[in-house]
Amino acid sequence: MAIDLEAIRRKHEEISSGPGTGGDSSFLDNFVQLQEGNNVVRILPGKDEETQFYAETKIHRIMNSDGKIRNVHCRKVHGEKCTLCDLYFGLWKTGVKEDEDLARQIKGRSRYYMNVVDRESGKVKILSIGIMLFQKILNTILDEDYGDITDLKSGHDFKIIKVMEGQFPKYDQSQARPKPSEAGSKADMAEWMDSLHDVHGLVKKEEYEDVLAVTEEITPPSMRSKEYADTPSKEGSDDEFLNKMQS
Repeated sequence: MAIDLEAIRRKHEEISSGPGTGGDSSFLDNFVQLQEGNNVVRILPGKDEETQFYAETKIHRIMNSDGKIRNVHCRKVHGEKCTLCDLYFGLWKTGVKEDEDLARQIKGRSRYYMNVVDRESGKVKILSIGIMLFQKILNTILDEDYGDITDLKSGHDFKIIKVMEGQFPKYDQSQARPKPSEAGSKADMAEWMDSLHDVHGLVKKEEYEDVLAVTEEITPPSMRSKEYADTPSKEGSDDEFLNKMQS
């Protein structure tokens, strides 16, 4: 099943040019739980020629008044107005340290979902990763020495190396295995492709009123009557906007 290299190339250029919690335990069992050290997976292709192997979203992590974290999907992924993005950029304008701390907390962060075979369990699971590890995967696919690592017959396993630096994980050493291989037996591959999770269904479109309610709950009192007309469009990046403000 051929991968759309041109689409991968466009996504790679888009990323390079720029700078969820919740649910029951049975649902979370569908996700790869990356352990410190080596985690080997085989990234699976999309279900058909028209379906990309990954799904992309952006998540705002919001701390509720009870201290629990809630993941809110950014509406800009769907080309819609997102009041949490409005608040994020507005917070950076105040010059108040507490507002800047809140902005860092609620910033929309890119998230990518894909089906993989977890080599430890042998099961098809969902790999949820951030932009840095995702870009490593794209770089590998665009590297002529590797090519389409999702190909079931001639692709590559991918070794995710998780290193903790303080409280934060780093994945800088992650890489595809150098030797191409069949993903598994014909029976295994057929079973895996029949067991693909709907990763594109994980990209939720939040209702405007719901996101507005969350925004109003966390907005500092001094900002509750303000509008922020300079919020970037969905094509603009956070860093581009902040650099413009600081220049």
